[in-house]
Amino acid sequence: MSDDFKDQGSDIQQLEWFLPGPPKPVFSINVSNEKGFCLNSKLYEFIPKQLTVGISSDGKIIGLLGIAEKGYQVLKNGKIKDHELIRQIEKRGISFPANYIVEKKDDIWFAALVPPKQVPLTPQKTPKKPRKNGLRNMLPKKDIQ
Repeated sequence: MSDDFKDQGSDIQQLEWFLPGPPKPVFSINVSNEKGFCLNSKLYEFIPKQLTVGISSDGKIIGLLGIAEKGYQVLKNGKIKDHELIRQIEKRGISFPANYIVEKKDDIWFAALVPPKQVPLTPQKTPKKPRKNGLRNMLPKKDIQ
């Protein structure tokens, strides 16, 4: 050990110890033409199984509120089947697939749109020397007659 370390006093009682906090569950909704309106499994555990859905005028906020009857049925896989609901979100200018992060305030679950990741417009550089090794083996073999 160095002298500096000894001078600091390596007494374990002087240290303040920390542990990571419990992981916070991430509640999310994924909306797409192929899969529909899907709640993730963590959100499905806590959300009422009959809902009414509210969508903001720009489609960036979705509200979910439990309702006693005549609401959307949340299936066991976390999906809400209604093509009109998907169409209403798309009609508001949201491109699919769209991801929303969900948070509960009072009795309403609010979902906020996660902005899509921007893809860089600059094309990637192509290598100066393309790979040649093994290329002959990858090409289809011609029948020799």
